[in-house]
Amino acid sequence: MRSKVIRVWEVLDAGETTRSAYKRVLARPTSLKVAKNMICLLLWLETIAGVHVLEDVSAMEGSGITLSRLVIEADALYNYLLHGQEAPPEPLVGIPAIEALCNSGRLVDFRFFKFHRDLVARGVTVIRDTIAEVVFSDHLHTMLRRFEDEVHSSTSVTTSMPAPELIAPFVAITRTPPEDSRTAFVAFWEGHPLSSQDIINYFEQLLGFGRCIERVETEQPCAGQTPKHAVIVFSSAELREQVMFNETAVYYRVNGYDMWVQAYKPPL
Repeated sequence: MRSKVIRVWEVLDAGETTRSAYKRVLARPTSLKVAKNMICLLLWLETIAGVHVLEDVSAMEGSGITLSRLVIEADALYNYLLHGQEAPPEPLVGIPAIEALCNSGRLVDFRFFKFHRDLVARGVTVIRDTIAEVVFSDHLHTMLRRFEDEVHSSTSVTTSMPAPELIAPFVAITRTPPEDSRTAFVAFWEGHPLSSQDIINYFEQLLGFGRCIERVETEQPCAGQTPKHAVIVFSSAELREQVMFNETAVYYRVNGYDMWVQAYKPPL
């Protein structure tokens, strides 16, 4: 069975909220580079189910302190993730504006990005090199608006067609690895960590799913901290869905402690 061909205009249409947030950040004003980097990072965050940040950004006051703080945090975090820079200095390491957008840090905090650094970086890179190139294109948006204006202003059935660039297939040259589609993020309550073996035993033995997990990696925190994050790579995307009862996020009670598990939905 052939997969549906996605056209460039469809990506533009689906990215309307992303474009609106991008324009709001630019109007702050913000440099093109910083605005693009920020939107790519926030668009990746939207691939985490239940975190819808770009609509909130597009509604922010352009001269407000919240947006200004968000730009500073996102720029520092992007450079940390993709350019190998050192961790943002205090007080940026707390990324409170980003945490507030993401349900007050239930899953997402700076330690989340530190632990999942490589995974986030490759996901953001795919967005930057594919979807973002379309969403950020003023040329494509101008052509789409021109065509829509022609259709809306016509008093009769129009035979005009969108520009060839708009109806061309959207081809993503780079994609995230297949492994990411069978990955789930894990978060513990502070002070109540679980070991990798605890997690494996819970799913494979206590819940009776058998050999469903390829590996579990648990955060190695700094001195004085307890692990707060982990990642599960299931044997297949189908097994991940079974274990999570076809939900995108589930609370589990393991050894008397709560464990939050959230499926990762890669951008491409």
